[in-house]
Amino acid sequence: MTKCSGRWTGTAVRWPRITCGRGVRGVWSGLACLAVVVTGPVRAADPPAAAFAAREVAPGWTLAQIGHGEQRRFTSPLQAAFEGGAFTLQADSGALFFKRSDDPDGIGFVHQSLEGDGSITAKVTRFENFHHWGGAGVMVREDGTPLGRYMCAMLETAHAKEPQADGGHGMAASIRMRREVGPEGFRVQMPDQVKAPVWLKVERHGQQVSGFYSPDGKEWKLLKEADIPMEAKVQVGLTAWSRYGIKGTATFEDVQVRSGR
Repeated sequence: MTKCSGRWTGTAVRWPRITCGRGVRGVWSGLACLAVVVTGPVRAADPPAAAFAAREVAPGWTLAQIGHGEQRRFTSPLQAAFEGGAFTLQADSGALFFKRSDDPDGIGFVHQSLEGDGSITAKVTRFENFHHWGGAGVMVREDGTPLGRYMCAMLETAHAKEPQADGGHGMAASIRMRREVGPEGFRVQMPDQVKAPVWLKVERHGQQVSGFYSPDGKEWKLLKEADIPMEAKVQVGLTAWSRYGIKGTATFEDVQVRSGR
């Protein structure tokens, strides 16, 4: 192939006549012509899906992503599924802040609305592989403001000095909350470790919000109660978050939202 005249000599293949310009010779000119011949219309790629967009997980339950977590970036949206009456949440990033920090929350929240007094309870049957700064639980939250008011009764990896016999760490029940819109938060972790299944509950009576846990769903142990001024209509539901790409999985069964005292 000595020049790009539109015919490849020595074969029975004839290309359309294309002139590549005078003075262009050798293998490169042949490749250039070939590129012109085979290049066709390029199909536009489909627009990327909105990974953080809100969606329905189950009838009456919406998954919304709140904030970005700033320094502890919420890089992957919470994954939530509902099957056989159970919610399964998977998270590998994010944070629900509890201490004084200008960093907002970055979490996924599977929720529904609650007007006035009421509660949410759930039985946690699975809590696996969460980073020790992660957790999962039930939450009452005023709205989707990343520094908004809330209380979350949750499970987290116990911060024990020594791992268990299997090399892992146990679970601890804890509470996180924010009384005012802003950077001030609060956390309490119970000293005793718990084992699945564990029941979690958050109740709201007027401005008083209380968090509980139970080993059997009958005898409840108070984690924390506090006055948290919220609007009459709040959001109640399930949340989970983890860190550094470590994907934690939590399963919630028998999730119940009750209104009234």
